[in-house]
Amino acid sequence: MTAPTCSIRSYMGMKEFVLKSKHNEIDCELELLDNDFIHLQFTNKDDTDDNVIIIQKIVIDEIDIQHFIYKGSFEPAYNIDWFNKQDPKPPSIYSPCTELRHNGTWKLKIKKPIWKMMLENWMNDER
Repeated sequence: MTAPTCSIRSYMGMKEFVLKSKHNEIDCELELLDNDFIHLQFTNKDDTDDNVIIIQKIVIDEIDIQHFIYKGSFEPAYNIDWFNKQDPKPPSIYSPCTELRHNGTWKLKIKKPIWKMMLENWMNDER
């Protein structure tokens, strides 16, 4: 059995992690540009339903961007045999999404400085 992997990347780099145990916590430092992204790619997932990545927390420049992780979207790369058996067909993109149950890529746009991105978001919030 091959362990699943999680790759985290931005414009400036990528780090890959092999998920060897049932519960893994990833601590990763990536350089981010002023207008950048975070992509988290889940690969080598087997068909076991408890083989899941749950995004619980992202910290950038010592600021927890908890509320922004719900702005991320997940584009699954479905197992074709599984996909063909589904009726109705599952979506091609999940948003919001913090629980990755299939191979695929979770994406989040980032603007630095983070405090400014947060302030702009709150000022433009229509709630």
